[in-house]
Amino acid sequence: DVTALTKHLQGAAYDIVSSIDTEEAFPAMHRLPPGGRLVLEIHSPYRENVVYLRWLDRLEIAAFLVPSFFQASVARARLGPRAPILVVPNPLRARFAADPDDFIPRPPKPVVAWIGRLDRVKNWPEFLKIAAAVAERMPGIEVWVAGKADHADVERRFLHRAQRLGLLGRLRWFRDFPHEQMPRLLDAVRDSGGVVVSTSRFESFGMTVAEAMARGCAVVVPELGPFGEFVTQGKTGFLYPPGSTVMAERQIEELITDSTLRVDCGRRAREAILARHSPDRAIPALVRVMADLVRPSSEAASRRSTFSPAPAYSVEDGLADTQ
Repeated sequence: DVTALTKHLQGAAYDIVSSIDTEEAFPAMHRLPPGGRLVLEIHSPYRENVVYLRWLDRLEIAAFLVPSFFQASVARARLGPRAPILVVPNPLRARFAADPDDFIPRPPKPVVAWIGRLDRVKNWPEFLKIAAAVAERMPGIEVWVAGKADHADVERRFLHRAQRLGLLGRLRWFRDFPHEQMPRLLDAVRDSGGVVVSTSRFESFGMTVAEAMARGCAVVVPELGPFGEFVTQGKTGFLYPPGSTVMAERQIEELITDSTLRVDCGRRAREAILARHSPDRAIPALVRVMADLVRPSSEAASRRSTFSPAPAYSVEDGLADTQ
């Protein structure tokens, strides 16, 4: 609890205390030991979860770490132009970066898959609408949904919507699918000749899409938020205008129909996402940021003096600043 954390922090000589969207811990962080620095990582895609950014005046923050330039813009709008915001690549788990395995037996039908919480932000109704339209023109597909809702009434609405759209005969709903098995599910989608679709209204990074790309899946995602930072149109995936379900349907159908395009997109997607977000790239980037904050070199101090617009540590460029 906060009392125990306060006592612990006052008696420990930590160089850095880092909090990821955990405002409940802030009362314990008003008095860090001498030399200790506070870092806040802002990862939540849910706006209500980052309201705390409005009232940080009593905390001395060494740096705010965010996983994308888009999330940096969200943080800057709340924190102001002088806030020390750094974009640090989000590390994928090692099991997603591992070499993809063939999924045997291969699913007999192409899979159109969607992964995420059944909530307003992830926008599951739009996915069901898209999937139903694709299924009407391509009756040989299956539709997979991996995720659950926080409330039973949402799950009931999900099933009722799928029934009204005529999807129940081809829908597989993985309600409590364990995350450690997600690489195999993505391998199954890839080897089925299918695609992974996102219909999110807002993301801070888009981890489920990055994980799909790491497994060599072709992806179809809305052209908003951070997706354009790692999905290149027609090369590592497809971007559709937000809300344009017709465009999303066409892109899904094109990828399912054109196996060469789909396989090439998946291969390039894996190469691109691992170049920045594999554990052996992204974790050293985080370590370098933390080391600079603890023992600021002249180079690091120079970097921190130019925080507007938000600088980024670029793994590909040896952690040099990019704008």
